Amino acid sequence: MQGESVLQTFDFHSSRQDLLLRGQSKTIVNRGSLLALSILAILVTGMVSPAFAAQLNWDAKSPESADTPKFKFQRTTFIEYQEGGSIADSLRGKDLTMEFSADSTNPGVADLIEKMNNNLGSMKSTAHVTDLKIDYHASITGRGDNASVDFRIILTPTLEGYLIKPYTNGSPALFDVLWRGLKVDGPITITTEEYGDVEINQPLSFFEKNYPDVASQITDKAKDVMTMPLIDASGLGGLGIGSWHFLADPTGIVAETSKFGYSGAKVVVSSFTMGESSFREGQIKEKEFDATFTSDKTYSVRSVESGDSGNIFLAGYASPDQVGGVEVVGLSPVAPSTGAQTSSGSFPIFIIYGMAGMAAAGAGGFFVWSSKKAKKDAGVTQTGIDPRHLRGVDTSEASGGYKTNRGEAELITDDQSHEKHSSVYDQGSTRGSLPAGYSQPKEEPKPSSNRGSMPKDWKPS
Repeated sequence: MQGESVLQTFDFHSSRQDLLLRGQSKTIVNRGSLLALSILAILVTGMVSPAFAAQLNWDAKSPESADTPKFKFQRTTFIEYQEGGSIADSLRGKDLTMEFSADSTNPGVADLIEKMNNNLGSMKSTAHVTDLKIDYHASITGRGDNASVDFRIILTPTLEGYLIKPYTNGSPALFDVLWRGLKVDGPITITTEEYGDVEINQPLSFFEKNYPDVASQITDKAKDVMTMPLIDASGLGGLGIGSWHFLADPTGIVAETSKFGYSGAKVVVSSFTMGESSFREGQIKEKEFDATFTSDKTYSVRSVESGDSGNIFLAGYASPDQVGGVEVVGLSPVAPSTGAQTSSGSFPIFIIYGMAGMAAAGAGGFFVWSSKKAKKDAGVTQTGIDPRHLRGVDTSEASGGYKTNRGEAELITDDQSHEKHSSVYDQGSTRGSLPAGYSQPKEEPKPSSNRGSMPKDWKPS
């Protein structure tokens, strides 16, 4: 495997050149890994443009939960004042939070429902909103060099019309999924008991209500950045549902699905997810906009949004489709007998081409390296020890009446160095003397017969 350390064992006679060659081989493998990763990065970033903006969770495994999807919109805006100035004096050390909830009994929420339905109609979606709950949060933190405001809007609409037709025998149920790309432009004002009238869709409104002197100085492109709508899920609708990550659980058990036209409790559960970095979506990053404006000093504003993410769970085996140019999802209670299909209908062709290109580049690099190595090693030959310079030496004697031959090979050199390592007992026996402190080992008596020996007083029975 590339990038892993390889445990290599070298014998005592390995040369320095062998070590260098192996090190060069490892370096070339690492370079090949970097080349493959570079080609993959170019393919991903060059061919895929990710979308950003909102978060959606829609659990449509039962009609009760399918009627109430949940949108979450989050954004942080910064006003930076490194040069100081009046805005720095107004915002440093500020810590203010606005938080409230509202429903369709509020006139502002009713106005928002109407705008949402107008947007859904412009997208040719069959779904429409009948009720809505809003949770709003905005908080400012003033620091030495900048101030930031965190915005969070959670919309929980009651949705109708997403089921275009229920399932019938041989004909799948059809679900409208266009509504996921919901977007509302312009100001949305909610009347609250705590704060009075609060505009929730444009970040600049927070400053207009709480710090009007600061808001009046924000002009030109900086004002455009600060008035971008918060309620904007167009990124979720911009990526076709067929390109979302798709999974189907054939063991799913779903109850209360008669509204969808299913009979029985055992129904496949399908899921579509968006928001992970992948070949289809690319690397998911935060979306940033920035601009500068000048009043008494030069200031800058920056808007940072969390990346798009979505989770859709459906009762039935899902197959994205188009009906009259409108994106729908067909659902059947069981998976097709022909086998599961990918959510995009086939494996993305650019991935196949990319993998083939990387394989070709890797093969070319290997052949170039192999050719260079062969040329470099042409005059290098690794040799071992000539057997003519080895001799056998006994390392054991007879035991009792049996002879066990054990030995080892010793290298014969010009200086007869093997004699320096021979046993001191062998030296004493061949030269007639032993080194100081050593005594001649006691010689064991040998049997008179070469047939071995029996225990004393042994007699055959």
